[in-house]
Amino acid sequence: MAGERPLVFVGGTGRSGTHIIASLLDHHSRFHSVPIECRFHTNPQGFPDLLDGRVTKEQFLRKLRRFWWYRIRAGEPLAALLPKLPLGRQTRGLHQVVPRERFDDAVLAFDAAYEEDPQVACRALFLDMLMPLADAAGKPGLVEMSCFTVAQAPTLVRLFPEAKIVHTVRDGRDAGSSKVSKRQKREHPRDARQGVEWWAGRLAEAEAGARAVPADALLTISLDELVAGDREATYARLLEFLDLPHEQSMREFFESEMTPANAHRARWREGLSEPEQAEVASAYERALDRAASEGYLSAPLLRRVYERFG
Repeated sequence: MAGERPLVFVGGTGRSGTHIIASLLDHHSRFHSVPIECRFHTNPQGFPDLLDGRVTKEQFLRKLRRFWWYRIRAGEPLAALLPKLPLGRQTRGLHQVVPRERFDDAVLAFDAAYEEDPQVACRALFLDMLMPLADAAGKPGLVEMSCFTVAQAPTLVRLFPEAKIVHTVRDGRDAGSSKVSKRQKREHPRDARQGVEWWAGRLAEAEAGARAVPADALLTISLDELVAGDREATYARLLEFLDLPHEQSMREFFESEMTPANAHRARWREGLSEPEQAEVASAYERALDRAASEGYLSAPLLRRVYERFG
C-alpha cells in the first residue's frame, strides 16, 4: 500500500531466533522492534479466530483486556490462586509497552468500528497501539516478533498487505532442545526426541501459513547460517529483502552478538550419550525428509544447513 509505514513481522516455530533477528533490525534507523510478543493478532482467540468467526468480538475483547494486557509468565507458582500478588513473578503483556490511556482509547475505537468493517478495525487496533512506539524511537517502521506470525500469515497479509514477513528457521534439534530447557507446560517436550517432534509440528503450521504470503513479501532465513554458516551472504539477503542500506550500528550488533556461542549451536547434544544422539539425529533426518516430500518452502534451506553442520 503506497504511503504506508514499513512493517515487518518476524516469526517461526518458536526458539528459532525471532528475538535476535528482531533485535538486529532494531539496530537500524528504519525500524523499532516491539520488545515483547504482542500475540493478540496471531494467537488463539486473536485476530485469526475473530475474523473467521471462531470467537465473538466480546470474547476477543475479554482476552485482550485481561490476558494480553497483563499476565503472569507461564510456569510461575500459584498464578491462578493469587493472581494479584507479585511475589517476585515475571509479568508479561501489553502493559509493558503501551500506556493505559492509549490502550483504552484504541480498544474503544475498535469496539465502535468493528461491526462496520472488521478488518479495518483490527488493522487500526494494531497500529494505534503499537506504531507510536516507533514514533517515540524516532523511526519510521515497526518490527513485531510474535512467533505465530508466519503460521497466521493468511490473516496478516489481509490486514497488512504492505508488510514483509521474515520466517526464521533453525536446526530443529536445537530449537526443540531449547524448548525443553524452557519447559513451562505439561504439553511441552520433555527430552530432545520430543523436542524434534514439537519442532516438526510447529514447522508444519508455519509452512501452511507461509504459502499465503506473496513471494516478494516472504524471506526464509536460517539462524544457523546467520551465526555460523554463510554469514555475509545471509546478512546481505536480509538487507536486500528489506531494502535497508548499510548502517554501522546494525553491523556491529551482527558481528558482536550473533555468534555460535550466543545462539547455543548444537546444544541438543548436551547430556546425551552417542547412541542417544544418533537416535535424535535419525528422528531429525526423518523430519527433514517429510518436509521435503511435502514441499515445504524452508526444506531446501534446512537440508543445506544440516549437510553443512551435521
